Amino acid sequence: MNQILLVLHLFGFGGAVSSSVGNIVVMRLIGAAPGDAPVLGKVPPMLASVARGSIGLLWLTGIIMVWSVFGGPGNLPGLFWIKFILVLAVTAAVVMIGLAMKAARNGDTGAAARIPLYGMISSGLLVLIVIFAVWAFANV
Repeated sequence: MNQILLVLHLFGFGGAVSSSVGNIVVMRLIGAAPGDAPVLGKVPPMLASVARGSIGLLWLTGIIMVWSVFGGPGNLPGLFWIKFILVLAVTAAVVMIGLAMKAARNGDTGAAARIPLYGMISSGLLVLIVIFAVWAFANV
């Protein structure tokens, strides 16, 4: 059972990473070829949906594994808590992207301009999450 949870957790992580990096690529393409923006502009909302679903899967499988693998939060390695703070931050970044996308659809150009920044922040946080996850669980 724990192996299935870990596989699902890694699928969630893959979806989160691909969404984050995909949005950065699409935003750069839109900047480089504004004429393609009507078509390319349809991709970020789809990737945002993938990101939200992926984050949800990560939270679900992660919480279950805290108890099924470690017997509760009290048994987790210290570096896990740094990873956890980064998970909270990437979750907040995904929420901010969603809010900015909604505001952008309502004509807020400032919100639209912040979306690529939030995407880059979430990508960087995902890299740090991997680093701290490996450090936290390498010897477990």
